[in-house]
Amino acid sequence: MRIASIVLNTALLLIAIGLLVDNGWPSKLVDQLMVCVFFITPIVTLITLWGLKAGNSESWLSLFLQRKKLEEKSKLEKLKNSAE
Repeated sequence: MRIASIVLNTALLLIAIGLLVDNGWPSKLVDQLMVCVFFITPIVTLITLWGLKAGNSESWLSLFLQRKKLEEKSKLEKLKNSAE
């Protein structure tokens, strides 16, 4: 999944560059903001994906999700024990 995200974000960045080269810089403010989003989003995503290691489970999000999983598991164990 990580490789697919890298490939698709690279494709999005190349398409945005191609459109900018083909059509030039837009004159309307709304279009300029859209072009900026088309450049910033894949760049930030690629930097994030590049920085993540395959076995890295020390990010705050993964630790949060792991804690929630353990809390729910503990609740289920308590329910099983009280039902017996």
